[in-house]
Amino acid sequence: MAPLYLQLSAAAIVAGMAIGALVVALALASTDGSGRGTLPLTAQAVYDRGLAVGLIVAAALFGFADELDALLVFAAAGIAALIVTSITRYSARPA
Repeated sequence: MAPLYLQLSAAAIVAGMAIGALVVALALASTDGSGRGTLPLTAQAVYDRGLAVGLIVAAALFGFADELDALLVFAAAGIAALIVTSITRYSARPA
């Protein structure tokens, strides 16, 4: 929602909404510890890191398109995601 509130370009808003939908889908896929359609913890860790790298790549693409505000928003989100995934311990606790 940050691209919308910051009144960035239409491309940045669409990219932000698409990435947000992907984040919600991945989060919902990992809410149940067992059963069909859930993600293993190792897959969740890989997807989280991939999302962080994807945000940084999106920031670079916005930089090439001379959209400095979008570059800053997506780079900040990507770096924050990398920091969070680097300190997250992906382990399951028994219920």
